[in-house]
Amino acid sequence: MHCTVWRFVGDPDDLERRYLALLAEVPESNHTFHATARTPDGLLIFDTCPSEEVFQGFFGPGSPGAALFERHGLVPVTREDHPVIRAYASGARID
Repeated sequence: MHCTVWRFVGDPDDLERRYLALLAEVPESNHTFHATARTPDGLLIFDTCPSEEVFQGFFGPGSPGAALFERHGLVPVTREDHPVIRAYASGARID
């Protein structure tokens, strides 16, 4: 499993509205583990993909994921990619 952490800086209310509009276009079944936190200066998103290759296919340059974020005006100030060591959701291990 691969994890990406995005940080978005700006008005948290505006970013949250744009993020929720973006999320409305993504089926919930697509998410293995996805969490977004509201910060004093924006949003912090944790998202996972089955592998780094799957991530690059969906979020790489010119990809559907990149276009989705661009369409909603969500441009991260930072993005970090890391392999997942262990993940849990709803009391179950999901990695």
